[in-house]
Amino acid sequence: MNGRLFLAALIAACAMSFGPAAGWAADWRDQGSRALIITYHVAPADRLAFRAAVRRSSLPRLEALASKGDLESYHVLVSRYVDTAGWDTMMILNFCNPDALSRWRATEARAPAGLSPKALRFVRDVETAPADPMRRGVQSSAGDTPSVYLVTPYEVLIPTDDYLAYVDGYLLPQTDGWMSAGALRSYTLYLARYYPGRPWASLLVMEYRGDAGLARREAVVKSVRAALAASPEWKKIADNKAAVRIEKLAVVADDLAAGAPQHDRP
Repeated sequence: MNGRLFLAALIAACAMSFGPAAGWAADWRDQGSRALIITYHVAPADRLAFRAAVRRSSLPRLEALASKGDLESYHVLVSRYVDTAGWDTMMILNFCNPDALSRWRATEARAPAGLSPKALRFVRDVETAPADPMRRGVQSSAGDTPSVYLVTPYEVLIPTDDYLAYVDGYLLPQTDGWMSAGALRSYTLYLARYYPGRPWASLLVMEYRGDAGLARREAVVKSVRAALAASPEWKKIADNKAAVRIEKLAVVADDLAAGAPQHDRP
């Protein structure tokens, strides 16, 4: 048995020891996508003007779709730092159902990529990925400081079902531990549809409890992993994770829509 097949069997066995995958619909691939993730790249000199144009035109459009019932939630994340290898803005649209996403084509007909003509003039590149929010965890954020996001894309090296078993057996015990430790406020894992050739197949969006929560990331990761390593099943997956996925450039971001009315809790 080759290494990847062995690892897939190992992941499936280990995932069973952590219990069934909550909310894992057997027929999710037979349904339409429920999310759209759009990333925008602009020249450094245009970052501020682009953000202003998005704030004036795109945010009211998204809030209208949320009020109408098409959007369950949305985020417009803006990267904190100028970085050629990263994106400048990411729009995460979680639709109420696949039919609501299909109606987005009417928005595209009037405002390509959800942008006004003024905003479009600043854009150098756009990437749009239909996706599925496959795993999500949320803790109460009442009374907390503004969130800071860390968005990490992955290339996936094994079949989708095996990857989700890896997520349930290896990743979620960690993210749940990070939330219990008070550093992480929420997380959502997306899988891209039609991913060949795309920059990512899996996207992990982590919402930290402000800068203090993000600053604790390394210490909390180390602590939670040390505790999980006591499980031989978890450690086996951890030791072989390089054969499962390739972690790509993570981006630190803030939510441009944080001051607007939000519908961002599942």
